[in-house]
Amino acid sequence: MTATQYEELMLPVSGLQVHWRAGDEHFRIRSPASDARMSSDQLPWRPWSGHNMAVGTSGPIVGEPAAMWWAVWGEYTGADVQVTLDDRSHPAVIVFHKLWMTEWRGRAQAATVITAGQQADVQFATPFGPTAGRTIDGARKWHNVETPSGFHDIPRNRIR
Repeated sequence: MTATQYEELMLPVSGLQVHWRAGDEHFRIRSPASDARMSSDQLPWRPWSGHNMAVGTSGPIVGEPAAMWWAVWGEYTGADVQVTLDDRSHPAVIVFHKLWMTEWRGRAQAATVITAGQQADVQFATPFGPTAGRTIDGARKWHNVETPSGFHDIPRNRIR
């Protein structure tokens, strides 16, 4: 497989395009809200590190400007991945090569990710805050923001 060949998965709710290049274990994730002038081939590739990681991102649903999608993704290290939202629901986790991802539509919810005996708490950046969106000519313009979250040991309940 040459370095230019890759496999692609498109998530159904968000429209995120996930590219995996098996030859050198690199990936890239493109949001449908990405700058239309930049093609997928212009996006940089990221090396797979083999470490637990969780990244939250969100955006408007194409064709439904008032509706929002939310996604959390990370590097898959072989351990089961469970995601729990604030409302106690568990969106389905998809594994695509050495990446995992989940998505939902609706309101913003923090997500707790548990894998390999560790936990990450993903809080989303304000989607239309000063770094994420801006008003141009009275119209709100979306700029995709990734919110990374580190993993830590799962807190244990203390028995007294």
